[in-house]
Amino acid sequence: MSGAKRQAVLGALLLADGSPVSIDRLIDIVWGPEAPPTAAKQIRNAISDLRRILPGLGEVLQLAGDGYRLALDGCRVDARRFTRRAAEARQHLAEGRREQALDGFRAALADWRGPVLGGLDRPALQAQIAALDELRLVVMEQRVELELETRNEKSILGELSVWVNDHPLRERLVAQFMLALHRSGAQARAVTVFERTRRILREELGVSPGTELQKAHRLILGGIPRATPKKNISFSRNNLPAVAAHFTGRAREQRIMQEVGRSAQTRPPARGSGPEIIAIDGMAGMGKTTLALRAAHRLTPLYPDAQLFVDLQGHAPAGGPREAGAALAMLLSELGVPPEGIPRGLEERVAVWRRMLAGRRALIVLDNVTDTNQARPLLPAAPGCLTVVTSRNRLMNLMASCHLTLQEMSQSEGRALFGKIVGDDRPLREPGAVEDVVELCGGLPLAIRLAAAKLRHRPSWSVAYLASRLRVGRQWMVTLEAQGDSLAEVFRQSYRGLGEDQRHIFRLLGHVPAGAIDARVVAAIARLSVPHAERLLESLVDAHLLSASGPDRYAIHELLHSYAAQLAEEEPPLLAEPSAEILST
Repeated sequence: MSGAKRQAVLGALLLADGSPVSIDRLIDIVWGPEAPPTAAKQIRNAISDLRRILPGLGEVLQLAGDGYRLALDGCRVDARRFTRRAAEARQHLAEGRREQALDGFRAALADWRGPVLGGLDRPALQAQIAALDELRLVVMEQRVELELETRNEKSILGELSVWVNDHPLRERLVAQFMLALHRSGAQARAVTVFERTRRILREELGVSPGTELQKAHRLILGGIPRATPKKNISFSRNNLPAVAAHFTGRAREQRIMQEVGRSAQTRPPARGSGPEIIAIDGMAGMGKTTLALRAAHRLTPLYPDAQLFVDLQGHAPAGGPREAGAALAMLLSELGVPPEGIPRGLEERVAVWRRMLAGRRALIVLDNVTDTNQARPLLPAAPGCLTVVTSRNRLMNLMASCHLTLQEMSQSEGRALFGKIVGDDRPLREPGAVEDVVELCGGLPLAIRLAAAKLRHRPSWSVAYLASRLRVGRQWMVTLEAQGDSLAEVFRQSYRGLGEDQRHIFRLLGHVPAGAIDARVVAAIARLSVPHAERLLESLVDAHLLSASGPDRYAIHELLHSYAAQLAEEEPPLLAEPSAEILST
């Protein structure tokens, strides 16, 4: 492995700040999607090289799970020391010790000696690098505000000039520079800085100066030199649930979501443009929430202001979907709005929510959405935010940047997921039986996970025995159950969300071959007109309880078909014998 690739491995471990970095993550950082078959071996070789090349690294470069970590204390990593000092300074500021806060911000900035991982160009590390750069800018703004309060504007003019030149679109920093110039007697130059910034904002972003910059301009023109810009409301909330350590696959979908999330922060917003939205839909048990959370955690550094999750309970077993107003109350509370500050009406809550996110970079996950109407009031209105929406229904009316429909896992992905969860050598000893289990689970991630969890807690079972249980009738309903999770219950939630006519057609499908569902046959045996039957079948496609296999032809997942057959026994649908002519077509 080349020196640059070894540097990328070391850089990734340093940025992780003592947390484990998996081999898969290191491979993504070094090669991206073009990783060679020997990538894992090359990573291990690079670790050995680093231990050999850098004296003393062998003591702290440790094996951790399926990856590695650097066990470094705070005084040996400048980024960690910078972050710690900045946090201590903010604590001083919050507690009113402004002099100590100023000293702390100065000390934190003094730790900064150059670009993060300067000279190392790795796209997969850019989000973490951008997060540190953003923190540095925030710390600088907080320090400058305190310098202005203590009338130290002349001592920071030269430094501020460099920062504004490097970050001409950082409006708060520009406003502070203007006030420092004005207090130093350079009013004409302060106005020139404003006019230049206004021109750049218009030409590059198509927007006008924000409130803070305009206020600084008015203060200067009005001859009021002592006021400083109003402090920004500072909030940073992260209530994202953790992602399971055994997450596997979905490489294409992850790549697309990363590209959308990154592009939202790098391309200039068009005039009138709104926030980015990613919609993920798919059959129950397809792993939509897990994928959404995986992507959200990886994109967090690009959206530092807030990372929020809310379950809309579109298919909750009881109580029905969560109303948009109730969800907004939860989100506003997460952002620090006290109960008395949350309006009573839905429209007022929407207004407060969107006003708080304006000009922010926030990431919101709206999970388990019923339909577009439920999600729409929760969407931010301005650019800079990313919303990820998951649903078992196709959200065709949602104006999303991209729509992802999750399909079944491939055999290789299913085998990898199964092996990770089982955690012992039984899958290695019985590779053929593992393939059978993945096939019997229909490539459904939830089914594979539950099957593997069952085997993990049944050390006396073989993989072949597990497969035999899945083959027998509807025994899968008992087998695919673990610690309160049940595939049958997940299917039941989707079924309960259907209308009465849809339920009738779904139960009827238990009597029709799973891979050859014909709209005319369904219409005949359901005693419906063909157009009516087609509308109902299409609605089941949109609910991901059917798939369209051709004109007027449909197919149903084998496990869903088995579930429909059981429902048909419990509550038989009204059936009619189709004519020979219908059956022959």
